[in-house]
Amino acid sequence: MKNIEIIITKDGSIGLYNKSLGEIYHSKEGAKTEAFEKFVMPCLPLNKKPLNILDICYGIGYNTKCAIENFNTIKSIDCVEIDFKLAKKSFEFEYKSTKNINKIIKENLKKPDFINFYFNDIRKIIKKLDKTYDIIFHDGFAPHKQAELWSEDLIYEIIKKLDKNGLYCTYNHSKPVLNALYKTGITIGKTIKKNRTIGTIASYNSNLIQNPLNNFELGMLKTKSAITYKDKNLNSNHKLITNYRNLEIKNSTLETLSHYLKKY
Repeated sequence: MKNIEIIITKDGSIGLYNKSLGEIYHSKEGAKTEAFEKFVMPCLPLNKKPLNILDICYGIGYNTKCAIENFNTIKSIDCVEIDFKLAKKSFEFEYKSTKNINKIIKENLKKPDFINFYFNDIRKIIKKLDKTYDIIFHDGFAPHKQAELWSEDLIYEIIKKLDKNGLYCTYNHSKPVLNALYKTGITIGKTIKKNRTIGTIASYNSNLIQNPLNNFELGMLKTKSAITYKDKNLNSNHKLITNYRNLEIKNSTLETLSHYLKKY
């Protein structure tokens, strides 16, 4: 863990800084707060039935921990994380709750009960998962750091695992990711805090989306800025994926975002 530095976020919860990527795990404004507001809170309407949850890019576990704290009907949680050492650290950090969540995580890591860990690249795991999920958390580093986690090809496979009345949640609201979701045929919405968009929620059931993208926002997905990341065989690296997208943007005849915005 030489490339990892411990930081204290503004809500007092522990966060980690990845030196090699120059990115922090969760927001410096509050790791626990972000997990609740961007991932768990939008899914609370589903807290009435047995829930199968998929946590993509488990990291240090805040989304899973927050889910255990707030959902009363969890049937299973499948956690995917490429870094075993990072996941092992997740139960070493205090998580203030009435439930002994760190103990639950540690016990399930040793002997899986309702939590299952998959220590591998999500691209190698996603097709092997043999069930659908009521909730999917997608929490990888941003596309400019790890484009391989946000390709339209991977997102297509992820959304195939979503129950027809399930919810997909991510902090990511970038246009290439929104466009990748749009291409799956799913209804896309915004997670809102104080009249500001802080994340994305999506479902096959449009009734579950309180703040769907409007026509203006959908129109932006037809511009060059929304050209998606491509990873057809789910095995390309970040550089190859971004270089291909840059070339595609360069050769595209689509309208630019700035031109689109000027019309409005």
